[in-house]
Amino acid sequence: MTLKFLSPTSALFAQMVNLRPGERVLLLHADDGALARWAVQTAGKAVLAFPPSYRTFNALSQVSGLEVSESVYPDSSQHGPADIVLLNIPKGREHAQAYIWTAAETLRPGGRLYLAGPNDGGAKTAIKDAALVFGKAPTLGYKSSHRIAIATRPEQLTLPEGWSTSWQSQTRLFSRPEGDFTIVTMPGVFSWDHLDDGTALMLDHLDIEPKSKVLDIGCGYGIIGLAAARAGAHVTMVDDDLLAVRCARASAEINQIPCMVLPSDVTSAVSDQRYDLVLSNPPFHYGMEINTALAQRIVRDAFGVLRRGGKLRVVANRFLTYDHAMRDTFGNVRTLADNRRYRILEAVRTT
Repeated sequence: MTLKFLSPTSALFAQMVNLRPGERVLLLHADDGALARWAVQTAGKAVLAFPPSYRTFNALSQVSGLEVSESVYPDSSQHGPADIVLLNIPKGREHAQAYIWTAAETLRPGGRLYLAGPNDGGAKTAIKDAALVFGKAPTLGYKSSHRIAIATRPEQLTLPEGWSTSWQSQTRLFSRPEGDFTIVTMPGVFSWDHLDDGTALMLDHLDIEPKSKVLDIGCGYGIIGLAAARAGAHVTMVDDDLLAVRCARASAEINQIPCMVLPSDVTSAVSDQRYDLVLSNPPFHYGMEINTALAQRIVRDAFGVLRRGGKLRVVANRFLTYDHAMRDTFGNVRTLADNRRYRILEAVRTT
């Protein structure tokens, strides 16, 4: 059976990597079921995938013979020693460094890291960073503006100068009129090292009814949901990003604010619930491109979990037309706040 790969990155792995039966193989930032099937068919059942999202976790769980982890990064004490690691290079230099270092720790001496990704998505920088850890990381090939490199694990590892283990959980203190929040965060989570302006505008206009049921879709590290809970709401936070779920849970715990935090493909984990208010600061980038399809789905799914009279509030960049999707779905929309860069839009379920 011919496998149809999701991206040139996966095709490069299948073309350039020589897997042997019985080798322990880790797939990092794994998002392609076809690549996972190829790895299992080639190496056998000693293949472990680390997807970045709940959606890809569920998809990869359907691949026969593949072991799938929710931990995002490998842990050498649990997942090693590995013979081969395939890294689908993520966006964000520190995020990629986290994968490179944890891959190095998990590989046996002499084990091989293959890393591949788009040239305009950080591949060149990630390959240079891999060379700092492994000694060298020569490029093996190219395909459709993507490249692949190989690095062999040395006997001893040294964390490169200027690197830190900042990809491990760390805290940020955000002071707000409603009080201070200690947020647990890490690279790879949206706006991981600061409070973005759109979220700040949402926090300025929460207007929470005490004891109301509130859903925060795409919660990130959780500050919007935590603020709603501190105002007296019963809050559920959901995110497809598994790092975000980890951070939001830790943020709720460290602030001693009771919340439910669930991995979810939009509202898939709470589709049987009904809420008084849904809040969201939707992502609008997919890779390097602007893509509003997810925001449009959030609008549709929010309608399905709102009770009659319930409200949806979203953060929207000035140039994004979320109001069209909200009017099409709800039959109404209004602007609650506008600071020239962002708007807070609200729609009410009337049926």
